[in-house]
Amino acid sequence: MKKHLNASNALYLSLYWMSACFVYGYTRLYLGRMGFTADQVGLLLAAECAAAMVLQPLLARAVERSARLTMRRVLLGMCLVVLVSGGLLLLPQPKGVLVCLFATMSTMTMTIQPFVNAVGFGYVNRGEKLNWSATRGVASLAFAVFSKVYAALAEIRMSYLLEMYLLFTAGVLACSLMLVGKEMETAGPRARLQQGSLLKSYPAFFGMLLGAVLLFFQHNFLEAYLHDVIVAVGGGTPELGTALLIGALVEAPMMFLFAWVAHRFGSGRVMKVSVLLMALKPWLILLLGSVWGVYAMRASHFFSFAPFLLSLTYYGNERMAENEKVTGQALITGAISLSGVFSYLFGGMLISAWGAIRALQFCTFVGMAGGALFILFALLDDRRAAK
Repeated sequence: MKKHLNASNALYLSLYWMSACFVYGYTRLYLGRMGFTADQVGLLLAAECAAAMVLQPLLARAVERSARLTMRRVLLGMCLVVLVSGGLLLLPQPKGVLVCLFATMSTMTMTIQPFVNAVGFGYVNRGEKLNWSATRGVASLAFAVFSKVYAALAEIRMSYLLEMYLLFTAGVLACSLMLVGKEMETAGPRARLQQGSLLKSYPAFFGMLLGAVLLFFQHNFLEAYLHDVIVAVGGGTPELGTALLIGALVEAPMMFLFAWVAHRFGSGRVMKVSVLLMALKPWLILLLGSVWGVYAMRASHFFSFAPFLLSLTYYGNERMAENEKVTGQALITGAISLSGVFSYLFGGMLISAWGAIRALQFCTFVGMAGGALFILFALLDDRRAAK
């Protein structure tokens, strides 16, 4: 697989995101058919995000410090936990056991993400010819296609969703065996020579992550409750499908083009501009007040969400020390997970109390504050790096 590195990494990321599509896109539907209410599902998702947020940096630091707990072993272990938990879910289970198994399975899938990213960046850092952003674009297209496949399977039989999810996870496990070589299994004793905490070493980076938490609170609210917003401006389920398709179609081209864009304008500049646009994108809905505003907001992901996510991922890889790069990816994913906790916990409450539009207004101002904080600390980090 390493001889065809771009194709291999594209397959690896695609398999991961096709499995994650079930967790991120169909948990509410799947558990709803099992008799769980929307509030119960929201609490479960929040708990899963919180658990993943804690596990990601802990496991990443363990990989970087331990000679025994290697990248390959962590990836294989998490995949096996998913397969065992999911396999047991295919059998009849009491409701309490079902919740525990589903939460374990979903948490592991969320936790895997920064490690899958780090595998690709491991090759990039060693000078291999890998266009990581393009391979991530292929994964986004796969996510979009299989979100429709999952929807079609849900109309036939719900267990088919779980079976496909487990099949893709088995593919992630197989790719981990073939792509994660000994050269990236551990940072070894060198990591133990690092003195001081990560917070002291990268204070501006942590400030940027705090801004990202607030910014992604707004983004995750729109992702989780987009249907409520669409209904509030006069749309319905067909418009939701169109909006999701627009987002998928515009994000993938930017991921293919990102390497050129970053080289042409500089990844740091791209990141700051995309943060600003991401913070302001809900105003397209609020000012237009129609479904067309929703479509315009989703189309703006070409200039906002897609380049920001990629540039932040690259930024963490570039600014962290060699034996802390996995932790850098885990901290970024952990910040996004933390924002997901807040979005799932409070988004539904805000809509119930204020309605979808007023809730969106509140989230917009939170996102704008997060964007300003992010840009401020990014400028401070640029000044530190220039010294």
